[in-house]
Amino acid sequence: MPESMTPPETDKVDATNVEFNAEIAKDLKSHAEACRRVRKSLLHDWKRNVDLRIGKAVPFSGGGATEDEVQSEINPDWALTKTKTANLYSQVPAVQLTHENKQYAAAVGPFSKALNYELGEKRANIGVPMEEVLNDVVNAAGVGAIVVGYAVRSETVDMPVEEIFQSTAGPIPTKDIPPEQLKQLVQAGLLHMQPIENTLDSKIFGHRISPADLLWPSEFIGSNFDDGDWIGYDHRCSWAEAKNEFKLKDEDKDRITSGTEISSQSDLRSEPETTGTSDAKKVKYSTMYYWRYKVDPDEKSFKAIWKLVYVEGMEKPVIHEAWKGQKYDEQTRTYIGSHKFPVRVLTLTYITDNPIPPSDSAAGRPQVNDMRRSRSQMFMQRERSMPIRWADSNRIDTEILANLQRGVFQGFIPTNGDGSRSIGEVARASYPSEDLTFDQQTKTDLMESWQIGPNQLGTTQAGRRTAGEANITQQNFATRIGQERGRVASFFLGVVEIIAGYMALYSDFPSLSEEERQAMQQAWNSKQILHDLVFKIRPDSAIMLDTQSRIDRIQNFINISAKSGYVNVEPLIREMAELSGIDPTDVLIKPEPPKPELPNISYRFSSKDDLINPLVMALLVKSGQAPSQDELEAAKKILEAGAVPPAPPPMPAPEGGGNPPLGQPAGPEGAPGALPPAPGAPPGPVPGQDMAPDWSLANKVAKRSRDISGGD
Repeated sequence: MPESMTPPETDKVDATNVEFNAEIAKDLKSHAEACRRVRKSLLHDWKRNVDLRIGKAVPFSGGGATEDEVQSEINPDWALTKTKTANLYSQVPAVQLTHENKQYAAAVGPFSKALNYELGEKRANIGVPMEEVLNDVVNAAGVGAIVVGYAVRSETVDMPVEEIFQSTAGPIPTKDIPPEQLKQLVQAGLLHMQPIENTLDSKIFGHRISPADLLWPSEFIGSNFDDGDWIGYDHRCSWAEAKNEFKLKDEDKDRITSGTEISSQSDLRSEPETTGTSDAKKVKYSTMYYWRYKVDPDEKSFKAIWKLVYVEGMEKPVIHEAWKGQKYDEQTRTYIGSHKFPVRVLTLTYITDNPIPPSDSAAGRPQVNDMRRSRSQMFMQRERSMPIRWADSNRIDTEILANLQRGVFQGFIPTNGDGSRSIGEVARASYPSEDLTFDQQTKTDLMESWQIGPNQLGTTQAGRRTAGEANITQQNFATRIGQERGRVASFFLGVVEIIAGYMALYSDFPSLSEEERQAMQQAWNSKQILHDLVFKIRPDSAIMLDTQSRIDRIQNFINISAKSGYVNVEPLIREMAELSGIDPTDVLIKPEPPKPELPNISYRFSSKDDLINPLVMALLVKSGQAPSQDELEAAKKILEAGAVPPAPPPMPAPEGGGNPPLGQPAGPEGAPGALPPAPGAPPGPVPGQDMAPDWSLANKVAKRSRDISGGD
């Protein structure tokens, strides 16, 4: 789709030297034609890679019959491509942002949130072109590309030049004046109107460019296409889109759309569907982006990018202007937005002085051809060595022999004498065993070419079944695939940087709350600060993990960091519930806020006097451990109840008078009866008083009869 660039605030490009710009456009157009000639020479091999991946038979290199007439298709490219692309990229990773200046830290979070939202399915949906490009790189062409653009739909409206109208009641913003009164003020000459572009809808998009449409400098010999002089692509769109984007006229429609039917060179399909295309003709156009300083000696910036668009059927370019993905800031004297081409190119391999390397399918094509040839020879052997029996016509009855030739008999056959001399089997030529060995070696060579073995394909390999060997193989694979993952991550972040540039210039950040938007705007001016941002992703975040592996990672992180106070574990627990197949809205609740932790103070009371010490009581009160008045009253009652035993009922006095028995009350006061102490004996025990306070509990326990009576 064409890239529309009509934002509300656009720069007026200084293009006074029309002849000079026309010369630049003509020169770039000739370079594009040279690239198309180079690209045409590659299309045959690219199409063949696609056809072989889907198992479509192609003729032998020597011509003649197609391969599927003599063999069963063998198609290793299918599994190898799916495995390789899944190991390189399988999900859109979360982008993390940092900034060298710490004072902008408050703005990084909201901008990062808005950027990741823009990359999602509801906005740019960047995961779709990423997957498509990887299939182009791994299987079809060895090269893939994505164009990132910003499209708007707007209308021209008249708005007051003045922002404030000075009325008798005071200043009034002109945007708050009703349309009827605004019209009257304009007619009276109190306000003046000017036409401006009012944006109705906009979007940031990322689309895959077919390798058959990519344009690059034919003389370029590097691997970083931003180092080239220019980059571009051919494309097609409907007349309605082209008319709106390129400001075309209706009288040019027939001339522009004539001869735009789909041809076999338009894409990498061997037989494109052409039914009904004559009624839906397309407009062909070519878009190119180039470094201005490469062609204009008066350009003072190394970051200035210009855009050039040619429509087939028109001699002059329909667009030749400064690219709207960046804006020159007079205050900082630099370009704000993106400093890279909006066409991002991905390759996984660099062949010296060849910017377009072969794909993995093309690199392994000799081994695949050997395997296909070996399989073909096996089927020819089977076809020409069908089991054939012989029969002795002198020993077999004529009628029975006729039935044998018709294949009727499969049971007992009567013969004259020994049947082994009457019927037998014609000897068949055995297939050479070395051919099977070559076939196995060819498979090994193919796996080395792709650097994908049975372990990565999810199968086992004969002869290698130990865990140690499997780990070594996986480690070597991780080393090799890590390099290519780095190239994919760099390509992805290049796409992200272009999207972030468009956001800084034109986005209203719909995913942010008002508080987040204000925090970001107060911390920095997004129109001036973007070029200092550093974009990064976690190295393995582009690879989708299985459910249990993801749960294990989250669980380990929670166990380590949950109690640190720096982590909000609610999103992690919610994700774990979702991965476990549980609806988090049914099971998750807000936890109660934790009680304030009490100070850790230890006490040791050596005597009851410590409890009446003012300092000790003050510490108890400060820590909230001092008893309340009600608790003290309850404690007193418990102590009173436990310290005084209940009085036994009075016993009647014995008949005839005398003293009551020992231990019985003697009178109404309830004092226990006791014998008078002997002369010179120590005084008896006093109720409620410990007579031996220095004794331990063991000393006070009577263990023998002598401890009581003093016996021998």
